[in-house]
Amino acid sequence: MKSLQFLLAQPLAADLGWTLLHFVWQGALISALFAAVRGLGAGSISARARYALACLTLASMASAPILTYGFLAGSNTWQSASAQVPAIPLMLAASGGSLAAPWYLSWLGGLQRALPWLVMAWFAGAVVLLIRLAGGSFVAARLRSNANRPTPHHLQDALNRIAVQLGVSYPVRLLVSSLVEVPAVVGWFRPVVLMPVGALTGLAPEHIEALLAHEVAHICRHDYLVNVLQSVVEAVLFYHPAIWWVSKQIRKERELCCDDLAVAASGDALTYVRALADLELCRPTHVRAAIAANGGSLLDRIRRLADPLQPVSHTVIGPVAAFVVTLMVLSGAGVVVLRGAQTPTAPGGVVDRNTIWVDTVKRGDMSVAVRGLGKLTTSTTADLLLPTSLMKEVQPGQIVSIQFLKQVEVATGKVARVTPGVQQGSVTVQIESGLPRGVQQGVEVDGTIELGHLSDVVQVGRPVEGWPNSEGALFKLEPNGDHAVRVKVKFGRASVNTIQILSGIEAGDKVILSDTSAFKGYDRITLK
Repeated sequence: MKSLQFLLAQPLAADLGWTLLHFVWQGALISALFAAVRGLGAGSISARARYALACLTLASMASAPILTYGFLAGSNTWQSASAQVPAIPLMLAASGGSLAAPWYLSWLGGLQRALPWLVMAWFAGAVVLLIRLAGGSFVAARLRSNANRPTPHHLQDALNRIAVQLGVSYPVRLLVSSLVEVPAVVGWFRPVVLMPVGALTGLAPEHIEALLAHEVAHICRHDYLVNVLQSVVEAVLFYHPAIWWVSKQIRKERELCCDDLAVAASGDALTYVRALADLELCRPTHVRAAIAANGGSLLDRIRRLADPLQPVSHTVIGPVAAFVVTLMVLSGAGVVVLRGAQTPTAPGGVVDRNTIWVDTVKRGDMSVAVRGLGKLTTSTTADLLLPTSLMKEVQPGQIVSIQFLKQVEVATGKVARVTPGVQQGSVTVQIESGLPRGVQQGVEVDGTIELGHLSDVVQVGRPVEGWPNSEGALFKLEPNGDHAVRVKVKFGRASVNTIQILSGIEAGDKVILSDTSAFKGYDRITLK
């Protein structure tokens, strides 16, 4: 104990204490500047730019204490000021109390006497968090070998193909794990993608590929290493809530960046959105509840992918609240838990009508079609790739509408040859209407194959959780439009953007198509 007191009495410990105190206003100022810049650019800057800005902010916050400590260690300002504090009572006694000590010297003396305790508390907290971080890294490393088994070859081949597409030059292993609930990346130097067992049995092949693209995007961006460095900063500067707020923004934007790369790799935002929704359904109920209570980021990600033009909302209360909370902690008023800039959630059963998608149920003829991506192979043919699950009804002679990259005009053709595959099938299309001007061989194409027509059926836009020939539930709006009730719905055949309704709702009804998993415990919700 005496050795610890001796160390804390050294000038270097005092410099460290003043450095920690200075970071109170430094961290609040840096985070406030970050919030202001991000707020001014809301809706106009990409997720990648916001992520870079957040990382730069956290790096600046980590550098500020280092620079401050270097400045204080080479300056005698604080030592000379603190040396005057013990002399004040002696001066007062010698003068019979006629001298008045400046208020700031008394305040400075109080802080000086409290510095050893502040440094001790900071050191204990940092050690605990660093030990926890090391333990978490050890557990993550153990996941590579515990309860894992190799995946089917076609999934490893799909992962390799996605890795090449995203520019990952080193090998990436794919393992099936019973210890994870969601796909995860472990390791930076030799990364491994862990796929939960439930995903292989509960997800369609094309959805598994979309989720793999998201994990490969993490590897491509070296997010594992960045996350480790980010966690170290959190552990060392844990006492400042602004650190946790900025770090939360980094993790949020990181997922959005990987969503963008995954959509670019798969070429179909709708498939990726459905993959996210399906993955959430494959989780155990208690896991989904914990995730939903953590801010509901899944809904925000799905809404952003479905409507890219919708501005991203941000709040700026984080830095201001962080500054106030830190002052309260340092002054001994109490400990306040700050939730950062998390978007406030509405009370149970209340939904903002501006955040949902509503469609009107219709009756009429419905075109059944599937969609595939590919390339123009010659001036008269194109090859499309379709998931095996969509190949069942594709036959030669069916009409195909073809869109070309960066072209408005649409060409028409017919299916010439169908080649089924284990994971993806190939469809060769004979183009009959001719190519638009400027289109050359090798350009990417988006083809919609017409499988047939249904006459006089009830139909609606495909909801997030609507799958062909299945049963589900949708929220139907009441006539006044202020409330919606849950109804059981039986789905029939599905097309690219529409799905047949067999029972549960009728033509003219208005239903919510967006993700309503956060309200699974409600049979009636209020729209505001």
